[in-house]
Formats: sequence, C-alpha cells, structure tokens
Amino acid sequence: GEVEVVQGQRSLLADSVSYNQNADTVSASGNVVLHEPTGEVIFAEYVELSDQLKNGLIKRIRILLEDKSRFAANSAERRDGNKTRMMRAVYSPCKLCTENRSAPPLWQLKAERLEHDQEARQIRYRDVYLEMWGHPIAYSPYLSHPDPSVDRDAGFLTPAFGAGSNVGAFVRIPYFIPIGESKDITVDPIITDEEGLVLSGEYRQRFREAEIELRGSIAEAERNEGDASNPTQTGDRVRGHFEIASAYHFDETWRANFNVKRASDRSYLRKFDFFKLNQNMLRSNANAEGFRGRNYVSANAYWFQDLRSDQRADQPIVAPVLDFNHIGETDRLGGRWQLDANFRTLFRDEGTDSQRISLKPGYKIGRNWENGMVTVATALMQIDGYRIDAATSSGDTSLKGRVFPQMAFESRYPLIRHSVAHKQIVEPIAMLIGAPNGSNPNKIPDEESAVFELDDTNLLSLDRFAGLDRVDSGSRAVYGLRYGMYGKNVGDITAFLGQSYRFHTDRDLRNTKLLEEDFSDYVGRLNVTPNEYVDLLYRFRFSESDFSGLSSSIGFSVGPSAMSVRGYYFFAEEGIAASRSDKREELQISLNSRISR
Repeated sequence: GEVEVVQGQRSLLADSVSYNQNADTVSASGNVVLHEPTGEVIFAEYVELSDQLKNGLIKRIRILLEDKSRFAANSAERRDGNKTRMMRAVYSPCKLCTENRSAPPLWQLKAERLEHDQEARQIRYRDVYLEMWGHPIAYSPYLSHPDPSVDRDAGFLTPAFGAGSNVGAFVRIPYFIPIGESKDITVDPIITDEEGLVLSGEYRQRFREAEIELRGSIAEAERNEGDASNPTQTGDRVRGHFEIASAYHFDETWRANFNVKRASDRSYLRKFDFFKLNQNMLRSNANAEGFRGRNYVSANAYWFQDLRSDQRADQPIVAPVLDFNHIGETDRLGGRWQLDANFRTLFRDEGTDSQRISLKPGYKIGRNWENGMVTVATALMQIDGYRIDAATSSGDTSLKGRVFPQMAFESRYPLIRHSVAHKQIVEPIAMLIGAPNGSNPNKIPDEESAVFELDDTNLLSLDRFAGLDRVDSGSRAVYGLRYGMYGKNVGDITAFLGQSYRFHTDRDLRNTKLLEEDFSDYVGRLNVTPNEYVDLLYRFRFSESDFSGLSSSIGFSVGPSAMSVRGYYFFAEEGIAASRSDKREELQISLNSRISR
C-alpha cells in the first residue's frame, strides 16, 4: 500500500510492490508511477524492473514528457534506462480536451512499433499513421524525429513541390545542419523538370554582438536576351544570386546593418520565382544608426539592381543619406520643440546628380480643455537647398532652394456614453492647415515623392508625400468622424470617415494626378472584432462627386489559432493605385493551423 522505492535518481510508486532479492527484480502493480532522472514520468498498470530499475517490461504504459507531450502503448520494454520500445503506440504533443478526456487529440502519430532513445533524443516509428481528429490522413513505413527536448537537430525540413511555366515541375528538399549552438547551414537542392538541378542554401551565425546570414543559389539554365517582346535564346549559362544580411550592435546606443542582394542577370529570379525575392528591383543598403534620449541619428547608403525588362540606365547610387531627429522635453507651456535634418547625395552613371540639405524645425503644443475639447497646434518650417548637376553635354550646375512654412490647428471633441453592456465614443475631428501655394518648382528634381495615394492613414497628416522632394503645399481644411463601440456582447467596433477641402488650386501640384484640386474623395475604414476568433477590416475610398467606389480593401481572419482562415481582397479603379495602372482586383485566401507550440 502506497509503496515508494528509490534507486539513485529514480523513484517508483505503486499500490503493491514485490522485490526478488536473488533475481534483483522489482514487480509493481496498481497506479504505478516511475520518475526518471530526465524529467519523464511513466505511468503503468504493471511493471517488472531489474538492474537498478533500468530494464524491464511494462503493461498499459503512458509517458508524460517534460514539455507535456504524451506517449501511450499497450506494452513496452525498457533497456539500460535509456531506450523504451513500445508496441501499438501513440505519440502526440496536443493537450487532451478537458470536457471529454476520451476524445482524440487534434493530431497524433500512431505506430505498430515506437522507440524512444533518450540518450540520442530521437523518436523512431515503424508502420506509422498521422491522424487528425482520430482519422488517418497519411502513412509511412518509417519515420524519425527529435524528441521535444531537442531545440535544433540535423534533418530534413518540410519539402515543397509545384509546377511553373518557367521550370516545369519542381521539388525542393531542404536539409538543416546545426554547427554548434551559434551557427547552422541549410542545404536546399531544387530539382526541376526543365532546368535540372538548382543548388541553393543558407548559412547563419550569431556572435555575442553581431549576426550574419548568407543565402544564394547557382544553376546552369537557359537565358533569354533582348527585349521581352523579341527574346533571343542564348543556351545554357551559369546563373545565380546571393544575399548578405548582417548586423552589429556596438553598444546600447549604436548599431550597424549591411544588406546586399544581387542576381547574375535580370530574368534569373523571375525564372526561379520560388526564391520569393522582389522581381523588379533588388535594393542593397548599408546603414549605421544611434538612439539616445529623444535623439536619433543615422547614416545610409543605397544601391540598386534593376531587373525589369525595360531596364533604366539611370539607377542611382544614394550615399550618403544622413538623418538627425530630435524631440525636446515639454516646456512650461506644455509644448515641445522638434528638429529634423537631412543630407542626401545622389549620383548616376547616366542622368542628373544632386545633393540636398534639409532642415525642418517645428513646435507643437496640445491642450485638453475643461469642456472636453482636445486641441493641438503645430508650426513647421522646412528649409531645403539643392545642388543639381544637369544631365546635359554642358554639365551645367545649379543651386536651388525652398523655404516652406506650415501651420496647423487640430481640434477633437470626444463624446463618451456608458451603459451596462457597452461603451460608445463619437469623436468629431476638424483640422486647418495653412501653407503657401507654389512651393514645388519643376527645377527641384523629384527623386523620393513620385508616389502619392490618399487614404485614411494619411488624411490628417500635414505632409502626405513620402520623402522631402515634394511638399504638400497650399491651405486646406480636413474634417472627419471617429466612432467606437466596446463591450463584451459586441466586442470592438471602430470606424472613421473623412474628407479634405483645398482652398486654392496649386499650379505646381496639378501634375500629381491623385491630389485633389478642391474637395478630396471620401476615405475611411471599418474594423469589427466581435470576439477573439473574428477580425474584419474594411478600408475604402469613395468619389467626392457621386460616392462611387474608387478603391476598397477587405481583410478578415476567422477561427482560432488551431485552424483559421485569413483573406484579403483589394479593388482599385483606373488611376487610383499608386502605380496609376488600369483597374485591378486581387484576392488572397489562406488556411492556417498552429499544430503545437
């Protein structure tokens, strides 16, 4: 009754135990629990153990591993306190259903024979089935994998296969090789139907203060030259690509990064599109940056490889790009001074070179009034100077400058209503922005701000352009309405609708097709999250004249992490997308399952 036997670091508990001194054998039955030195716990109906409880036979065995994974089998044999061989066995890392303990787990491996080698930290199966919700979906005569105590081990990773018009059918079989605790290699051969073998791989290493990743591929494959409309076949050539990504952390203030991507020719990555790299442009970057208090400083260099069929010879090298950003402490009025500074040098083999220096000092002050109104006042001054080397035979050099002041006043009046079941917030927003027209002369080259797209994320921004080459000049009013409902019964529901009005047409911005001349289009979003398993987001842009849909996107995620469906739909009329392309629609749907931790 309630017997406990201890042998070294092993302990055995059971209702009934008998010990044969001559054979040095312990037999135990009834609620048998064997605690192993490795942390495993073995439960059984009957055991017969010898040699310091290391060897023996076990009936109706169940094993709980350190990470809560489970084994179960009709019978098992223990050898040297290391190997456990089980017959008609099951393994699963999934927790059992608390409401129905007899229900099968989400997934499990069921085998005629299973061996757990604790020293090698391997689990091996013979005649094994993969079951999901108790139904077999796959079979293998042999399978092995590391046990849950292993973080990294050599072996095959998930293979991939498919077919494409460029290479025909292909199969990808990556093999992972750890090299100590701080580095590893992944050998990733790809066998294709039409182009033979593609060798690819990855090397990763982490140091105390740094890390580096190297990726690349090489193949002997056909290459087409000439225009896309009239390609010329040149036969097989050695082709490939490589990537270098590294980072170094000097101290708590400074760090540096180096990222390079290059391909042997413009069509290689399109041909082997399973590398998932940007197929139009490869961007390389070297950078150093520092953070201290409310200050940020960075130095960058960029260079590019154009992979488009109509390659442009004027791809720039941008180096250096120096940035400094500062936000001051609050003064006695509650406001903050800020300063942004930038220096950029850009040069090309063919085309215009330029250097730019930009300073943007500003002051922002906000206040919450006793009646509940929230106001923010902002004053900015952007000062730009350009040195431009024209792409002409004369090589003329010119100096250009710009001073662009801007003031804004934003007012919000949040209204809150509480009830037993939920809380509602209605927040009208109004904003006045004052700035001069005509602050974008054509003589200042636009290298950074060519893309503009109005949406709910930038409607309330003072400057809606990317970069510094173009400024959002002219005075305008912005108004909108935010809404939110929060409660256990309805979850979270938030919405926004807004529009802007430009007081005067800016002649310098008329060539920006997507920028409004008076009233802008309506933009907004609706986000509905009724519970933790459903998340819906709808974003839209409606025409100011007739409220017709110009662009919209719908994102959704439905289901728990064990099995969820996610999707995204995008629609844009002609001239609305940033690329100013024709009307387009896009739909993506994915099925996701988090099988275990």
